[in-house]
Amino acid sequence: MDRTVIVEKLDIGHRGAVLEDGSVREWLIDDVHGPLQEGMIVAGRVENVLNGMDAAFIDIGDTKHGYLHMKEHPEYQAWKLREDGKPAPKAAALLQKGDRVIVQVKKEAAGSKGCSLTMLLSISGTYTIYMPYGGYAAVSKKIKDESRAAIRREVRSWLAEQEGIIVRTNAEETESELLKEEFKLLRSRIDGMLKEKPKAPGTLYYDESRTDLRVEKDYVGAANTAVITNDADLAAQWKRTSPHVTWRAGSLFPAYNLDKELEKSLRSFVWLKNGGSLMIQETEAMTVIDVNSGKYTGSSGMRDTAYDVNMAAAEEISRQLRLRNIGGMVIIDFIEMNRSDAAKQVEETLQAALRRDGSTTNVAGFTRLGNMEMTRKQTRRKLSQLLTESCPCCSGAGRLKTLWQLTEELKQQAQAEEAEACLFDVPERLAAYLRKESFARGLPELYIRIRRGNDRAELVRTGTVEEIKGSGERLGGVLS
Repeated sequence: MDRTVIVEKLDIGHRGAVLEDGSVREWLIDDVHGPLQEGMIVAGRVENVLNGMDAAFIDIGDTKHGYLHMKEHPEYQAWKLREDGKPAPKAAALLQKGDRVIVQVKKEAAGSKGCSLTMLLSISGTYTIYMPYGGYAAVSKKIKDESRAAIRREVRSWLAEQEGIIVRTNAEETESELLKEEFKLLRSRIDGMLKEKPKAPGTLYYDESRTDLRVEKDYVGAANTAVITNDADLAAQWKRTSPHVTWRAGSLFPAYNLDKELEKSLRSFVWLKNGGSLMIQETEAMTVIDVNSGKYTGSSGMRDTAYDVNMAAAEEISRQLRLRNIGGMVIIDFIEMNRSDAAKQVEETLQAALRRDGSTTNVAGFTRLGNMEMTRKQTRRKLSQLLTESCPCCSGAGRLKTLWQLTEELKQQAQAEEAEACLFDVPERLAAYLRKESFARGLPELYIRIRRGNDRAELVRTGTVEEIKGSGERLGGVLS
């Protein structure tokens, strides 16, 4: 398998795509406006300390305060490791109202409850997990016994005081120097957070779902994988560990025709290569996928036609679930085949395709009603949630692109033009957002005019500033 990972730098964050054998298999997009998620490290301020519960409530910039039990405090962890017989420290001795703290989300907010938090931070690399307060060294049980003992002795020699480390399975064939280099990098990241001046509650220090961190952990240095980015700093950093990293100037999504592919990933209708089709409907409780024969008529009867379409659909459904990052329960309405052996082959094809998916999946099989049931673990927000929002006009029955996504598309269009100024027709809701937005240098001067109807930015004219400035409202806020 040949794999190429594209990473494009934006004004805020990054976005990327994973291409396997020339086809997009996964989108990597920073969730800049999303809720706090498991693993995120944020600044907090102690709002209330409850001795009776041995816990504290922390302001983390969310609508609900986070919950921190004292067992998740480094001083409590140090007491546990000492085993000196002294009583455990109480909440009031460890935290006071108004204290500034750095916390990590253990469990996301749900319903009326805020996030569960810990001060026992941990961050993951490609081969190791670093824990500044872990107090132990562990090695994956999947590594051979004769190698585990040697690796554990080696990594223990790197630890100081309360530090901890977990060595992951893929480190078995990795040179010790590379492991140590990653360990130092992870340690320096945590040290940098802890040494910074206290920040406002909710300020994000670390997000392992960030595009650059995910690429660094999962793809840089991986076999048969090339990484291409227009971020010079990332390219220089990644080249230290992999010769297959390339820096390329300019916008990468238009260069690789990825904008059109991303647009397709938001549509409910998907064509199969043989002319069949899928209809993908996402609901709050589950996702329903309907398989249709579409343009495919086959050549040897309805049975074989149904079988051929279902086999192609099984492969494509696996790809679409990963592309759209769909999680939870999935119901698939395959075309009825009336043959148990054919149904078994379709199920096996789906299971084999899902094994290439990094998320945990479980195929329960066909129900008595003939539908396929399966689940996929939700690790991040769905693509539709990242790039679209509920339509206010139809009470959420439809979806509109987010203002952030529309703004990025406008910037991409402007950047592709070799002009001094660009005029766009935009909907009113986007105009209000653009007036507050900042734009990087290098873009043409941007002018807008309000247009009712279509909900997107449309480039209508380019030219000199003198030619354009009387036709619309100029956007300001240029970043230095």
